[in-house]
Amino acid sequence: MSTSEGAAVIDRETADEARLALELMLEEWRLTPEGWVEIAEVLDRLAAAVAAGKAAEVAVVTGELDEWSGKRVPRIKGTGDGTASDDNKRVPLSDDERERVVALVHALDPDSPPGGPPSASARRS
Repeated sequence: MSTSEGAAVIDRETADEARLALELMLEEWRLTPEGWVEIAEVLDRLAAAVAAGKAAEVAVVTGELDEWSGKRVPRIKGTGDGTASDDNKRVPLSDDERERVVALVHALDPDSPPGGPPSASARRS
């Protein structure tokens, strides 16, 4: 079963929540390189769940992404002990992973043409 076929059996609400988390990752997330390694593992699980059409697993993994979302916000100041925090080591998603996330966003959007950008109706503010 392809990713898009599996996504077809995932309910709209679950798909929308997953897409929103992925879109925020694309637009806003900044993590340490180590954090992105951990996120790559989460994305592996999400891709497998989408491909298999396992809505419950998609919801669980989306919840994990939501938890990570709070970790991505850098502190405004240093650590308070005179040393610099690791906030200056935070980077956006790599280009390779970005392509994978975009593919997942498309797979979860029933209104998105294959290979095209997400539909306007899929974007939420």
